[in-house]
Amino acid sequence: MHVISTFHYKNYRADIDQLTNNDILHIYDVFDQSDIDLIFKNGMPKYIISDHITKSKINFNNAKFYGLPLYINSISKNIIKNTEFDNNINTLNCFNFMINKKQINRFLCIKFVEWFNLYNFDYTWSAVDQQFDMSKIIYELDLLGKDSPLNKDTKTFILSQIRLPKKFIEFLDTSTNNFGVQNFGGVEWSWQNIMQKLFLSSAISLITETVAYERSSVFTEKTLYSVLGLTFPIWIGGYNQAAEWKRIGFDIFDDIIDHSYQNYHTLIERCYYAFLFNLDLLSNINQAAELRLLHKNRLFKNRDLLVQNHLETFINQEITTFPEELQMGMPEIQKYF
Repeated sequence: MHVISTFHYKNYRADIDQLTNNDILHIYDVFDQSDIDLIFKNGMPKYIISDHITKSKINFNNAKFYGLPLYINSISKNIIKNTEFDNNINTLNCFNFMINKKQINRFLCIKFVEWFNLYNFDYTWSAVDQQFDMSKIIYELDLLGKDSPLNKDTKTFILSQIRLPKKFIEFLDTSTNNFGVQNFGGVEWSWQNIMQKLFLSSAISLITETVAYERSSVFTEKTLYSVLGLTFPIWIGGYNQAAEWKRIGFDIFDDIIDHSYQNYHTLIERCYYAFLFNLDLLSNINQAAELRLLHKNRLFKNRDLLVQNHLETFINQEITTFPEELQMGMPEIQKYF
């Protein structure tokens, strides 16, 4: 089979001429339904491989979708190789979050931090834009009707602009476009110089992977940092994120964190209930710190899985379950990682 890899984010048509049932399409980075619809205007491949999304309810028509955590596995190796890990548990904050690029779940994350009057946290935020087009969120709320989790005051509040001040460490050049800081130093520089301290001093990480309204599970450095930083994870917006991370082999601490938010159909519900169901932990520094110490061995074990190359083991095992013709095309895709 013919392997086609596309790397032009939001410009897939530029590097895809024609797709047939004899093609394997590898899509680098995240994508949504509109991207897939655009791709299918050039024909339909037999298989689609994602290196960021491991599960998705996007409509792929007759193409068969397979997702592998190839990206997060690749970036973890250099970070781990160059990190001298600290085993001291010193919890100064209930939670942290890191936000650069503009994304609807990230906007909602900050707005709900503000709405619930949470104050014991640390963060980075580029403040690229304090507002967001909320028309699709309003549509979701209208569809939910009386089942909407937001009352009138909450709805009004999330439609207002973010009040939280900018907090972003400069690398060489922090010039922005409409989406975020372009040259932020890269994932390894960010970990070594900013994120390691940020995560290690927090009990919980609010993980804002690149997700929007489609129901997909995505894993990047945001999830990686949570594991390396010994924090309890809460994914803001992703669908089935916790269950997927557990399937991959990691402890999601579901006896501590209520992950039932992940199963809701709409983005607004998944974001809102991630906060509501875990509000005690997000607002009680003493409880969060005690739980982190109590379960430190589990946190260490999660980190050890990464250090011991568990992601690569998982990927190799997953590939053995693929159709044989797809397995034969995987080396062509894996060479990029």
